[in-house]
Amino acid sequence: MSYDRSIVMTVVADILGMVQRKELPLGSALPNEADLCARFQASRTRVREAVKYLQGKGFLRVEHGRGTWIEPLEHWDLLDADLWLTALKVGNRTALISNLVEIRRILEIRTAELAAANRTPEQLQSLENDLVVMEAALTEQNAAAYNRTARRFHDHLAIATGNMLLLRMTRALAQGLDLTKQFGDDSREVLYHSFKEHQAIFSAVKNRNAEEASAALSRHLQDFEKSVRRQINNSEIVF
Repeated sequence: MSYDRSIVMTVVADILGMVQRKELPLGSALPNEADLCARFQASRTRVREAVKYLQGKGFLRVEHGRGTWIEPLEHWDLLDADLWLTALKVGNRTALISNLVEIRRILEIRTAELAAANRTPEQLQSLENDLVVMEAALTEQNAAAYNRTARRFHDHLAIATGNMLLLRMTRALAQGLDLTKQFGDDSREVLYHSFKEHQAIFSAVKNRNAEEASAALSRHLQDFEKSVRRQINNSEIVF
């Protein structure tokens, strides 16, 4: 962006906030430029940059001389963390979680297979180091540290495939995944079960057993989906 990014992104957040609070339903027209400037106390330049940014993300449709409209969810760039968060607020949460789990299955099960076949001793050591940190986080009952390291474990798993495109795609999902994990069950029992699943994935990769690595990753994803569904159906999403 050619202007102060922090100011522009504040306006972006304000526009998304209007949709998250359901002040503006999907398909509705955005207030005119003058109204947005007054509402957000921002210059026309900043508002235009924010609209341009959200247009590029598929969130807004601009028809010059007519107005600006909020697009349906299927047009949004849902790999953008802010748009994913907004979608969880206004969309079908169950369907969105299913979409996330489906794409994880497509990417990560194959990732586990390739990691088992291609990993180096150094990459295996990185995975083992992650398990050590995860176990320590469990002992300290530090769910945030556990989840952060579990995410790193999956990143290292993708690195071990040797496929940089697969790694890039996995990382593209990471922010949305991290946001979604806010609604998972972080009880000690659930995290301990998750740890055992990661140990099983590691063991299969260590033994170069692609079939078992795939099966272990699949079991992990099934439990992730159950945990998030259970929590998300019993709570309001508050950001």
